[in-house]
Amino acid sequence: MKKFIIFDVDGTLLDTEKMYMKSLQLTLANHGIDKTYEEVYKIFGLPSKEALEYFGIDDVEAMQAEWQSHYHDFWDEVALFNGIKPMLTKLKQHDVHLAIVTSNTPAEFADHIDGFGVIDFFDAFVFAGETRRMKPFPDPILAAIEKLDADADSAVYIGDSIHDMKAAHAAGIDFALASWSIPSLEPFNDLQEFTLVDPADVLDLLTDASDDD
Repeated sequence: MKKFIIFDVDGTLLDTEKMYMKSLQLTLANHGIDKTYEEVYKIFGLPSKEALEYFGIDDVEAMQAEWQSHYHDFWDEVALFNGIKPMLTKLKQHDVHLAIVTSNTPAEFADHIDGFGVIDFFDAFVFAGETRRMKPFPDPILAAIEKLDADADSAVYIGDSIHDMKAAHAAGIDFALASWSIPSLEPFNDLQEFTLVDPADVLDLLTDASDDD
């Protein structure tokens, strides 16, 4: 049974893929670096600084600021995945403690999530820069576990990337794959403990808890 559920944001709660990728594509093009959507998609899920380093950008901080300045050019591409809010509502009805671990900075997170009405469901948050190392290292998830005062057996991290899975396993907790946002399960090599087809499947993690009620 899982009583402490930690969520990734991008690709898990929020469908932000096109916003991130199109704004990055535009930013790179403005500097003479023309990339297809498929080429920029390769870095989806990485922290923005690591993503820019992947493309060999020298002045990462300046380019990061420019990239972020274009987010709202594509803001109409962002939405909660269908079923997220009802799922969070039911989790809280079962007295499950929820946290967010994200590669977003606090400012990025606030900007993205504003208006979707889900902030109050969460008890703890861990953002980029809050721990010495980021995913795929376990530090952010360990920080969330500490904030929730959770035990490893009752905790699970839900995400959509290999980085997410590696971080969960390095932190000693189960990983649940949010497969509703990914094109293929193949890269995960069936190493995830749970595969969730849609957000409602998160409730299946509470089966044992419900049986004990």
